[in-house]
Amino acid sequence: MLNFDLPKFLGVILSEAPRAGDVLLAVGVPPQVQVDGSLVRLQLPGLERLTPFQTEAVVAHLLAQASPAAAARVRSEGAAHFAYSVPGVNRFRVAVFSQRGTFAVSLRRIPESVPSLAELRLPEAMREACRERNGIVVVSGPADSGRTTSLAAMLAEINATRACHVVTVEDPIEFLHRHGRATINQREVGIDTPTLLQGLTSALRQGAQVLLVSEPRDAEQANLLLETAETGHLVLTSLRGFDTASSLARLLSLFPAEERQEVRSRLARVLRWVFAQQLIPHRDGRRPVVELWRSTRATALHLAEGPLDSMALADLLRDGEQDGQVGFDRELERRVRSGEIDVDAAVANAVLPRQLELRLLDLRGGGS
Repeated sequence: MLNFDLPKFLGVILSEAPRAGDVLLAVGVPPQVQVDGSLVRLQLPGLERLTPFQTEAVVAHLLAQASPAAAARVRSEGAAHFAYSVPGVNRFRVAVFSQRGTFAVSLRRIPESVPSLAELRLPEAMREACRERNGIVVVSGPADSGRTTSLAAMLAEINATRACHVVTVEDPIEFLHRHGRATINQREVGIDTPTLLQGLTSALRQGAQVLLVSEPRDAEQANLLLETAETGHLVLTSLRGFDTASSLARLLSLFPAEERQEVRSRLARVLRWVFAQQLIPHRDGRRPVVELWRSTRATALHLAEGPLDSMALADLLRDGEQDGQVGFDRELERRVRSGEIDVDAAVANAVLPRQLELRLLDLRGGGS
């Protein structure tokens, strides 16, 4: 790989595995791809076991195309993530990191065009959320749950239906949006703005009505998100978590303990929607299953004062089904009973697996 051609290499991998989502390169194993959530090792001549020299060649090529800030992070922190495009092949979100003295690389495939909410089979409520004029809309989920893709589809919906100014502050930019009815300006941390915090601060002076912001990583960033929503902007962002409860707990954990009650009160006033999603094995591949929390009198009061554990939130969402709330495990149960998901896959991915398993006892052995 002395004269290494990464674009050609990725083209070969994706021709071998056209349904691949991620490409993983690590020393001691062949190139691997993730297909429907499982890693598959590819059999490519001369690449039966990647060497340190080969992964270093990949990293050198990637960093030559990345921003100076990304290269600096690899040197100082041992890891960096950024976007990388291969014309005619694909666009990727890249994570480069050192491990045991060698480099590993993960490249997540990004669709060339932005999918629609309908194409992703996401709930109609996400379209309704795109009509909000202010407040915070959260898409949450664990790693590899499609959060970024769902947010991109929501932004595409806004772009198609609203004449407004949108500014994104992303780390990195993944999906590329063209101007539609909306004017969209996309800023990448490390290239267009030094930090997420500075990018968000600047966006407030740039006449933005809608902001899409990468996941907040500290209290200062999270506080500015709240302030942005409190001053009349619509903010779309993501959080990590398996359900609404764990996502909100993660957000609150960014703040000192003595500030969390006040933050809960502020959040209750500005949080409009939480869509907590996972990609679950389906008879036709993997599809999103989405928990839906929306702001009502009851949910806002609970967010300000009630317990935020998974069981309490599941009860709240069940009681609010007439208002359009959807609990994650209840949606899993519905999908099982409609024949879309099997019992084992539902229980394995449930927020409260034992309770769901008990509700599905009648289907065990019943050909679900």
